[in-house]
Amino acid sequence: MAEFDQPPLSHPADPAPRAGFARGLSGAAVLAALALASAAAPLMADGSAIHRLDADPVAAALLDGRGSLSFALLAGVLGGALGIGWALLAGLLGNLMSDRAERRTIGVANRLIGLPLALLVPLAGGLLDDVWPLALVTALTAAPAVAALAHAELSALMRAEFLTAARAAGLPEHEVLRRHLLPNALRPLLAAGMLALPRVLAAESFASLLGLGLPPALGSWGASIGLAARLGDPLAFAPPALLLALALWAACAIADSAVAGNRKPGPYSP
Repeated sequence: MAEFDQPPLSHPADPAPRAGFARGLSGAAVLAALALASAAAPLMADGSAIHRLDADPVAAALLDGRGSLSFALLAGVLGGALGIGWALLAGLLGNLMSDRAERRTIGVANRLIGLPLALLVPLAGGLLDDVWPLALVTALTAAPAVAALAHAELSALMRAEFLTAARAAGLPEHEVLRRHLLPNALRPLLAAGMLALPRVLAAESFASLLGLGLPPALGSWGASIGLAARLGDPLAFAPPALLLALALWAACAIADSAVAGNRKPGPYSP
């Protein structure tokens, strides 16, 4: 029985990062497939316009996906940029003024995360007729979460040992910034920005479900679900509901994989 008391020769690899990467890759594949199918949906119309409750609800749902996915991409990019800018502003205020100013700036984002900001989207949809202001309001609902995560990642990066070692080695501050800080900050910032995509897609779908989201001419999965539910048509309800669920899962999988992948050790250094 002594042989069973020997320690293992090697530890098994942690399957979590690999599983997270596979989930993110699956989400990206699903989202890309939905985008391509939505872009090709007019080919299914045989030259005629497909309305939401026509004889081909699948093609109609794919046509609506063009509006939902395009708007989610626009608002997601805006929300990610606003959140990352928020985090960078907090860090800049901390360097120029005081840690208190930094804490107050990012504290606003932390407090806003707990509020139902998604309710602002149907309010804006009822008051505004243009897509761009609606996209900006939708982006603002996702920006606090992006800012909080981006600030946390940047704060952890600033305390990293390789930056301390570079400064201790006498490397000038601009070289530390160029060679170490900026390359290693890019991945966590992009990972934080990914959080905006599922949030803006869910917020727009909720607003369109109430009839206060995207204009009817653009089409939206949320609007199609709401219309089919009010008419009591399960055949028209199922395709947009399924496609929206797939898109939300894919967006969440991509965001979770990006955040988890950023936790891997090993700084970049040229």
